[in-house]
Amino acid sequence: MRMKNILSIVLVMVLLASAVPLAVMPAAAAGIPGDTDGNDELTENELANTILSYILEEGHLELEDLRDAAHIYAYWDGKPRTIVDTADRTVTIYRPIKRIITLTSDSAEGVRILGEVDNIVGVTDTIKVDGKEYFPELEDIPSVGTWKEFDYEKIVEIAEDETDIIVPDIIVISYVYKVLGVEEGLSSFENIAVVGLDLYKSGTLEDEIIKLGYIIEREGKAQDFIDWSHEKEDTVRSVVDELEKPKVYIEKGISTGTGELGTYGKGSALDELCKIAGGDNIAKDIEEKYPKVDWEWVISPDQNPDIIVKSEPKTFLELTNEAEAMREEVMNRPDAGNVSAIKNGSVYIHIHKITYGLESIVGLTYWAKIFHPDTSLDPEAVYREYLVFQGLEYSEDKMVVYPEVI
Repeated sequence: MRMKNILSIVLVMVLLASAVPLAVMPAAAAGIPGDTDGNDELTENELANTILSYILEEGHLELEDLRDAAHIYAYWDGKPRTIVDTADRTVTIYRPIKRIITLTSDSAEGVRILGEVDNIVGVTDTIKVDGKEYFPELEDIPSVGTWKEFDYEKIVEIAEDETDIIVPDIIVISYVYKVLGVEEGLSSFENIAVVGLDLYKSGTLEDEIIKLGYIIEREGKAQDFIDWSHEKEDTVRSVVDELEKPKVYIEKGISTGTGELGTYGKGSALDELCKIAGGDNIAKDIEEKYPKVDWEWVISPDQNPDIIVKSEPKTFLELTNEAEAMREEVMNRPDAGNVSAIKNGSVYIHIHKITYGLESIVGLTYWAKIFHPDTSLDPEAVYREYLVFQGLEYSEDKMVVYPEVI
């Protein structure tokens, strides 16, 4: 009992000291600081001995190590945090994460939802391109390459401290299909944890945001976002459940007139989104997820959609003629006057990102309102709420759907 009381007092001293900024160098060794027997479990005695050794100037750890050790003992039950990422890799975190390198815009968005955007220390050029529009706080963060090719030397440079030692408080987040390449590119360097999380696929999204929240210790924020998403999806489902489903053609990417057009078939995320929103995707029976079709097929009597939704890849639809021109291109295609959607003016352009990943609940609500305009759904309100999670302000000058959905 006496040892526990002494340890508690010393722990308070260490935690209070953590509020004082000091220029100290944490030890570079992998594993939990103070875990002297190396069994990946920091015990009370190990922590007490480590702290006392530091006070007596007999230990090799620095103050930052003791702060991390105290945190791990108090909040992690003395053990490292481990997840199995979406690439089925076991990733172990030995220190509280203070720095994050995001190789994808989806992971940057996820980190920002969890309130840790200020800890992002490296991004790819793709994120920087969107910086002024969607990631203003990351505009001046160092680049670690493009979405195609990463600069591993720059990643290592960011991970190192002033003595060229890699500090084990950093993670690199990659898309799953690239994570093995990233792991190999950094295999010569200890202490850089690489995590494969897509954060855009509907089937894994919830699990991934929970895992990300766990490793950066923002579990509560992750659960808040999941609860909010469930609430909004349940609202859409309850509103459209008994309504007749209009036939919907979902067009992908840039139009080629009467040439091949991209759409979404069976098993694709947007086929599922269309179904939940109360629509009947005319390509739902095509076995490919991302098939090519031609305009003649779309306007054929068997298809003849009631509504056309088309994605535009930019971050926002600015208040210019661009979105209107895209819509006019669709409406003026050969024999377009015979299509129900065009007769009724039910052709909509929307930004690509609202129908994918963390933002997909926004796209879901917009689609449900487009498909069923007489319902009480308010997609703009949902979008505003989503922006609160992102720490962004709603702007009247940045459209996400054209024409406006009221």
